[in-house]
Amino acid sequence: MLAFFTTIHVLLCIFMILVILLQPGKDAGMGAALGGGAATSAFGGRGAVTFLSKVTAACAVAFFVTSLGLSLVGLKTSAVSKSSLVAKQHEDADKAKAAEEAAKAPAPATLEKGEAQPPPPTPAPDAPKAIDAVPADKVP
Repeated sequence: MLAFFTTIHVLLCIFMILVILLQPGKDAGMGAALGGGAATSAFGGRGAVTFLSKVTAACAVAFFVTSLGLSLVGLKTSAVSKSSLVAKQHEDADKAKAAEEAAKAPAPATLEKGEAQPPPPTPAPDAPKAIDAVPADKVP
């Protein structure tokens, strides 16, 4: 159904472009080049502009309706992807991945009886202060 409405939407777009190009403009543009003069005589002096403008308006309304429908379908599918069921499936997959990584990680070394524990790490020395960078004879 989505493919059907997308096809209708694209065809409406192309048809609307053609109808707009056929309308006579200030200089009778594409309408005269493609036989717009004959259409004017067939529909009357003012009839061709009115007919083409009505077709353009109908195409525009149909184009907007299909655009709105396609955006609502896209919104609905995006809401479904964020649903709690999908979120729970992602959460379960993340937990399984974390458990798998924990199983692959090496076990921490255990001390046997009688072994001494390693000494605690020593803290880093303090950073030099700005006053230490200036020689003592230059300090006021």
